[in-house]
Amino acid sequence: MGTNMKIRLIANVLVAASAIFGASSAFSAEYNWRFFTYVPATDFHAKMNKAFAEDISKASGGRLEITHYSAGELPYRAGDILKAVATNQIQMGQVGAGLAAGDAPELDVFSLPFLCTSYAAFDSGVKAMGDIPDEVLNKKFGIRVLMNWPIPGQSIWSAEPIETIGAVKGKKIRIWNPLQVEMLKQLGATPTSLDPAEVIPALQRKVVDGAITSALSANDWKAYDIVKHGLVLNFTMAHQITLVNAEALAKLPEDLQEIVKKKSEEWTPKYFAASQEADQSAIKNMAAHGVTLSMPKEDELAQVKTQLRPMWESWAAKNGPVAAELLQRLMPACQQG
Repeated sequence: MGTNMKIRLIANVLVAASAIFGASSAFSAEYNWRFFTYVPATDFHAKMNKAFAEDISKASGGRLEITHYSAGELPYRAGDILKAVATNQIQMGQVGAGLAAGDAPELDVFSLPFLCTSYAAFDSGVKAMGDIPDEVLNKKFGIRVLMNWPIPGQSIWSAEPIETIGAVKGKKIRIWNPLQVEMLKQLGATPTSLDPAEVIPALQRKVVDGAITSALSANDWKAYDIVKHGLVLNFTMAHQITLVNAEALAKLPEDLQEIVKKKSEEWTPKYFAASQEADQSAIKNMAAHGVTLSMPKEDELAQVKTQLRPMWESWAAKNGPVAAELLQRLMPACQQG
């Protein structure tokens, strides 16, 4: 037998052995979960969630195998996550509270403009919020909350200059939650709802003039190929919730439930730290790719904050006692943060 043939034979044997071992490993797991993230595999969210899932699987000794899927790998969109976890189509998922506002509007307190605008404020807000999100989602949907964590401050990114808040007037701007709709209407802009995957094509085709998202997400999407201006408002930190189906969690033996709980506690500060680090890196990279960053003037910013402040109470009144309690808890907490 020739050398090349021997090499090919050995390679084929190794490939076959790997496949058999992989199938055997998956088959040997006592519990198999699916964990879905609504953004592409290259995005920060997906990378963190994949590593989190792998760490739980490893800590369980392979007894609980959590397979992570990103956008395009399962037939779900951002707005589908809550119901997909509730119906156990997937056992774990991540959702932005703003994206879930149609189903649980009372939890979307962090989307109130200029309430919590820094990592320290968000951390204080999450602690003040306590178990309310878990209680609401468990009662409504049979879902438990594993983690609450932030995506960085939200700003407006555009191909053509939008250098002041006043310049937003008359523009079509992508939004992703109901409170952003109201905010933009008050600023004289036209809000347009788009899923993350739709943002760059919409900017390219000039369906919208700009998009609300974080520098982190804009950088992950390589928006700098289209976007050349950023109006850095940081008007909210985007509240992300890592979810698990309550029944699926309850079916695990107590030791595996404890692993999921402990790993969630261990990873929460990792998500915070990684988000903050990635945000700073993204801002630098956007600027390095020719994106001009504009900061609103203090007097204009103060005026807009005053203009939008009544949204807080009207949101709480509209969404009931849980919303009102969350607002009362977060106002002093976020100011301290």
